[in-house]
Amino acid sequence: MLTIEEARELVSTRGWLSQTSDDFRGAILGRVALQAYPSGASIYSVDDPPGGMYGLVAGSVKVAMAPGEDGPFIGHIMTPGSWSGYGPAISGGARIIGLTAGRNCQVLFLPLHALNEILARDPASWRFLAGLALIDTKIALGAMNDLTIRDEFRRFLAVLLRAGGFRRGGGDDDGLVWLDLNQSELAHMSNLSRTTAGVFLRRLKAEGHVRIGYGQIGIRAPEALRALFRRGA
Repeated sequence: MLTIEEARELVSTRGWLSQTSDDFRGAILGRVALQAYPSGASIYSVDDPPGGMYGLVAGSVKVAMAPGEDGPFIGHIMTPGSWSGYGPAISGGARIIGLTAGRNCQVLFLPLHALNEILARDPASWRFLAGLALIDTKIALGAMNDLTIRDEFRRFLAVLLRAGGFRRGGGDDDGLVWLDLNQSELAHMSNLSRTTAGVFLRRLKAEGHVRIGYGQIGIRAPEALRALFRRGA
């Protein structure tokens, strides 16, 4: 378990907040509280009333979406250094996504009133919130691009790599990276049947690229997966 000091240090050196000014970062970190959630716990849900922001510092968080008449379904995995929940500061409305702890996790929570006070005191700070929105837009565009891949195996590989933070050379290639996704969730993210996703996973396991655990999928060879994606076979 991280201390509040360790959590503040992590988000100061990793992710969105590390890219902001010292004054803005200090204002945020001076108002956050450290919270813990057990695996499977809801942090907030789609259509919940307006609330504050959450910065992940340990564990993982599943991001659920409910566009149109479908959902909610898992669309992305947050890793430490990621932030979410700024929508109500912009719209004043209900939540449009939901967050669920993928495993036991810790987050820094910034109340909505505190965020609004920071933005009101220094209107130029809105550009930092816009920067976070841009990060999320790039993630969403990447997900849309992955789902336009017609070949089912390449589409599956693209989604698997993105979920692990390895899609375009990102992430850390050293060691085994566990994703808090079950096969059904990964199949839905890849727009595949569970049967097809299972066939692909068993192939990758047999080739030594992944491991399969209870409610988890481990990526052990991201560069090999990227090579498979490039070859398309």
